[in-house]
Amino acid sequence: MFDKEKCDLCGDCLVECKYTDYDRESAIAEMTALVEGRETGIAKQCITCVACNEICEKGANPFDLICETQEKTNALDVPEAVVQMFDSMCKGRNEVRKGASGKPAISSCVVGPALPRPLEGSLFDDLTHIRGEDYFCYIGWVHLGMSSPLDKGIHQFIDNLAATGEKEIVFMHDDCYATATTSAKQYGIDVPFRAIHIIEYLRDQMKERQGKVKKLGMKIAYQRPCASRYTPEKEPMLDELFDLIGVERVARTYDRKDALCCGLPLMFRDMARGTEIQAKNLDDAEAAGASAMTFLCPVCVRGLGTGTIERGMDIYMISDLCRLALGEHIPEYSA
Repeated sequence: MFDKEKCDLCGDCLVECKYTDYDRESAIAEMTALVEGRETGIAKQCITCVACNEICEKGANPFDLICETQEKTNALDVPEAVVQMFDSMCKGRNEVRKGASGKPAISSCVVGPALPRPLEGSLFDDLTHIRGEDYFCYIGWVHLGMSSPLDKGIHQFIDNLAATGEKEIVFMHDDCYATATTSAKQYGIDVPFRAIHIIEYLRDQMKERQGKVKKLGMKIAYQRPCASRYTPEKEPMLDELFDLIGVERVARTYDRKDALCCGLPLMFRDMARGTEIQAKNLDDAEAAGASAMTFLCPVCVRGLGTGTIERGMDIYMISDLCRLALGEHIPEYSA
């Protein structure tokens, strides 16, 4: 949620945006107009990557205001067919498959089928698996310039997860974790379970299993998803995990706070711009000397997978790397 009291109209959010070209004066003028509800250009130019929320050191959440404005003015002019397609992607059969006593649950909402490899093996087989449309988090709608689905659905999202009775839930989808932590706090929702990010879960598992871990000795380019902008505090945790399994996160131009969107959400309304962003990501990873790209978000795999393979790099989810470090077989990736 945008916090007007915390916004001092410094303009940093637009000056540091990697997709626009605002100088300080024009950025301040643009944000002033946005706050005052006047016509702006940023609502149409914004690619919905949420970076400005992370850029803002005051915690004002400028992207949330931009997104609200996008929905009110239909600034992105997203075709209705795309809206319907995204809505259908948010559907899926509900299932709570009980695991072993004393183990946490893991939620994959509706994105499980999009994973390049299923959540299997010793890290996941004993967990309670939660999946389906009742456990979809709604935050992804911001990529269509729409914030109201989250407004309407976040309480039910938390209630549905709480109704499973699980006290600890691992979220493999970055969006869902952001909703259950950052967004729930902003909406004043009491979350009656402990939300655990998949990175935290994997890190702790690798610590417990160090005697079984074989260092991979791989150089990877990490594709940081847009939803990580909501919870950037987990970056050191990810670095620790990579160190535990012997993976070098190559120094990319577009990583960490400087990460680029995968480009896929943009493809449905501006293919040329989306293609340009994808090429920047892939060229950057290749130039950094990575032998593989590693993903947290399955949507990013959909957007960059083909190009990754074409550049001779392998594709792994972070969970895949951990399974390899434990000596488990994983199937080959196929686009």
